[in-house]
Amino acid sequence: MEDGNGNEIPASKPIFHFKSMKKYRKGQILLITVMILSIVMTVLLSVTFQSTTETQTTKLEQESEKALAAAEAAIEASLNSGGYVTFGTSTQLSNLTGFTGGATIGSVTSNTFTSSTVAKDSAYTFYLGNYNTTNKTIGASINQDVTVCFNSASPDPAIEITLIKTNGIQKYVVDPDSRIANAYDPTSGCTADQTFEYSYTVPGADIGAVGRILFVRVLYSSSKLAIFRSTDLPLQGTTISSEAKSTAGVSKKVVLFQSYPQIPAEFFSTTF
Repeated sequence: MEDGNGNEIPASKPIFHFKSMKKYRKGQILLITVMILSIVMTVLLSVTFQSTTETQTTKLEQESEKALAAAEAAIEASLNSGGYVTFGTSTQLSNLTGFTGGATIGSVTSNTFTSSTVAKDSAYTFYLGNYNTTNKTIGASINQDVTVCFNSASPDPAIEITLIKTNGIQKYVVDPDSRIANAYDPTSGCTADQTFEYSYTVPGADIGAVGRILFVRVLYSSSKLAIFRSTDLPLQGTTISSEAKSTAGVSKKVVLFQSYPQIPAEFFSTTF
């Protein structure tokens, strides 16, 4: 190539040498390969971790279900035998292997007892004397005030208390909203448990030594019930505590309260 005067113009040199371009391309390929391998390894590790975690979770759930079933079986065995049972030694639990622990029947004395929630128009039976589970008799009560506590709601519940004695019965109807004629007004609050909004005290003079049962029916709305007195109440039932621990280290504990016989609400129903 010549300029206007006939002089040859030298050709410009290439920016990159061919060999340099080849090395550059090899470097790019290697970098891309490493990136792809990293992504693949990350995905594989993530999938493997997730699979391992799900497997472990499934195994723990299965162990937990087995331990719970074993604890419940121990409760049933304890109730049937009337005493303490253990895995591995008690014949009632001989078909359950791989667990340690057992179940026992306990007796917790207190001057306060709280029921489960009693549905509207249902009732709860409280024992004023010691209940003999063998001959099904109730011992003598003591001349001491007994307070019954109940909750507020919308509408407020009312309670009908039936004091059952060896020489007759006595009734107390308590209504915080004055819906029932001649009903007693409750006391605001509960000395034994401040979570209850209302209470009524049955005089000890009415109970005496002949009182056997307080039968409390809930009207208008459901409510928990609690009773208390200054000294320990007779036992209201039995408490069974059971624990089962598997070889994998999964442990389940179940506590069951079984009340003494409950009288059906229909026995002392009154229409207001």
